[in-house]
Amino acid sequence: MSETAATTPAAAPAPAPAAPPPEPYDLRQGLLFASVSLLLGITQGLGVNLVNSNLTGIQGSLGATAAEASWLTTAYFATNISASLLLTKVRYQYGLRWFADIAIGVFLLLSLAHLFTQHLASAVIVRAALGLAAAPISSLTVLYMAQAFPPARALTGFMLGFATLQIGMPLSRIISGDLLQNGQWHGLHFVDAGLALVSVAAINVVRLRPMPTQPMFARGDGLAFTLYASALALFCVVLTQGRLHWWTDTPWIGLCLAAAIVLLGLYVMLELQRDKPLVDLRWLASPFMLRFIGATLLFRIVLSEQTVGAVGLMNQLGFTNDQMHLLFMCVTAGTIAGFLAVLPVLPSRKFGRLGTVALVLIMAAAWMDGQSTVLTRPHDLILSQTLLAAASAMFLASAMLEGFLHVIAGGLKNLISFIAVFSGGQALASLIGQAWLTTLLAERQRLHYAHLADGLQLADPLVVQRLAQLGGAYAASLNDGTARAGQALALLGQQLTQQSWVLAYDDLFHLIAAVSALGFLVFAGTHTHRWHRARQAAPASLVPSSS
Repeated sequence: MSETAATTPAAAPAPAPAAPPPEPYDLRQGLLFASVSLLLGITQGLGVNLVNSNLTGIQGSLGATAAEASWLTTAYFATNISASLLLTKVRYQYGLRWFADIAIGVFLLLSLAHLFTQHLASAVIVRAALGLAAAPISSLTVLYMAQAFPPARALTGFMLGFATLQIGMPLSRIISGDLLQNGQWHGLHFVDAGLALVSVAAINVVRLRPMPTQPMFARGDGLAFTLYASALALFCVVLTQGRLHWWTDTPWIGLCLAAAIVLLGLYVMLELQRDKPLVDLRWLASPFMLRFIGATLLFRIVLSEQTVGAVGLMNQLGFTNDQMHLLFMCVTAGTIAGFLAVLPVLPSRKFGRLGTVALVLIMAAAWMDGQSTVLTRPHDLILSQTLLAAASAMFLASAMLEGFLHVIAGGLKNLISFIAVFSGGQALASLIGQAWLTTLLAERQRLHYAHLADGLQLADPLVVQRLAQLGGAYAASLNDGTARAGQALALLGQQLTQQSWVLAYDDLFHLIAAVSALGFLVFAGTHTHRWHRARQAAPASLVPSSS
């Protein structure tokens, strides 16, 4: 090689093209995205809660018993819980716009199909299909709200997207009374169909920005998902029907539980041998995810106090949704306030403290509700239920954000698994909490009724006086003394039953307060242990190295 050639520098590589500058944030477009997200969130929330919150009013128009009408709830959750996993993969595989158009179109068709259901069997089939179609609406709600904010504030958008999904529950109880009076079962679904129709127009006018697609499905996914979905569906059947038909009195409940366990075991065995599983079970068994799942289960159980406890107590005392409008409006305000309370914590990302605060609020709310009597009215529960709604929102937001940041730190490779656990786990944990608490209520009511009945003796002067007072109410309409005495005994039995239910609900509230206190001690102990460990490790990091 010549000297000239040796000293000639090598040709420098061509510089990489500069990345295009990000588009400036458009406030008007952001408001449009936020409006569509709010519309989709209310559509999805009302779609599930208008029926679940009004089963008593619906069963009459369908000619069904309470146990038969409960299959409407069972059918919805049996398909909805597992659908999140499948439809998230579909979204990544085929693209966001195609996914949005198909999802909202199917939701509209099924909402219209509700208007033609006249019998329980057809209504259950449509509810099962709607549970599958409603799952993508949740994803679209969050994605629209995320794109309503600048990229640097996307995390705020994700949180507020989840917030809009929570408004449907209290709102459904506020508007459902008039809908049932005007159109019975079909009156509820006129609103669903109308909102779905408006949503179709909205997503076509305000289009989501496209996202890159990637292959998501692998060989064996069909069998794995069949086992996964079947197991979860059977668990839903057990949890929703077991407490109505009673766990030990109905053989098919045990058969469903056994089949669910077998199918879940087969699914786990299959997934552990696959290179690309539907859900990364090994990641779910990591310490962080085990703590996350345990905290989710704890919170969803104690938060069932609102639907099972407070609402159930008011229904037992004879109050309907029409008489609790103010209560549910305050619950809506508490839910919004709880999500807004998370915003100041976003920069520091110390979401664990929010969980501790939420437990304190739940403990206080349950203790206040534990003082209920037969004279308790909906306005007496406003403060406690507003606190409980705020605690629910704070937990949901903090859990979602903490889990999502953990997934981001791992490179987003477990995003699908996290979505499946977070969305499906929330619903399944709620069903577990409701099943446990309603079973506890039934047992405590039976014990309290037996205890109260044992203390009543017809020879007791106080009992005789009470029967005379109750019989006096029929003096103007019944001349027969024996008939008046029979009516008095019937009224006393009704009052005895009502009192036993109130005492059972008080036991439930006290239990939730105790569980919340125990959870608070565990959380506080964990945070204290981490603080001490970090404090002990800090001086060691300041010691100079021997080199």
